[in-house]
Amino acid sequence: MKIFSDNVYFILVEPQTPGNVGAAARAIKTMGFTHLRLVNPCDYHSPQARWMAHASEDVLEAATVFPDLSEALQDIHFAVATTQREREFHFPFFTPRELAAELTPMSREHRVAIVFGREQTGLTNEELRLCHAISTIPAAVSHPSLNLAQAVMVYAYELFQFSFEEEKRYAGKLATHPEVEALYRHLEESLRHVGFQPMDNWENFITRFRRFFGRRAPEVRDVRLMHKVLQAFDVYISQLEKQLTSRKDSD
Repeated sequence: MKIFSDNVYFILVEPQTPGNVGAAARAIKTMGFTHLRLVNPCDYHSPQARWMAHASEDVLEAATVFPDLSEALQDIHFAVATTQREREFHFPFFTPRELAAELTPMSREHRVAIVFGREQTGLTNEELRLCHAISTIPAAVSHPSLNLAQAVMVYAYELFQFSFEEEKRYAGKLATHPEVEALYRHLEESLRHVGFQPMDNWENFITRFRRFFGRRAPEVRDVRLMHKVLQAFDVYISQLEKQLTSRKDSD
């Protein structure tokens, strides 16, 4: 396989049915992948889960559990949220096939993840904001939608299929999730320092920058560059504040 399967992670957020977890593990292994992460899951060690895993029990047993999605993404460089519902904000969007073309070159040197939501309610807006992009499986009708395990199989299949195409080069080193989040915090702190106030609220304002960077996963050097720009901004403002304080003291 030309896709580096060791760097591809499938994350299930609060799966409610053990059978779906087992079937997802089976789909992952069938297409050559091994990494399954579970966020606050149901009892995935139940007999139902093992029956549905069928010859993929090793993937099920090796699954790692996290208390929330933020923790599950700590070492991930690029995460894609899957959703069937329309949202009020518009992150970069990919179909499963387009996503395979996007993730394949990244997976050569970076950890990538596809995030799946709850069977009944999907992912929350807050969880979506933790990801870089959104993907939806095109369908003739909106209901009934594919169940969780079926959706996992579609994405695993598209990634596997794309591996037969010509290998693509990718040389950049992507920033980790914590590195990008630190940049967003720095941006907000710097703007607050000069009294900037967004028209709506800070969460929506920073989300616009998340969309901006989500169009192409930021590299480490991109994040460092932005930090340097903000640091120059911070230093200049601090110098102005000192000058104003000195003038007041002299008066």
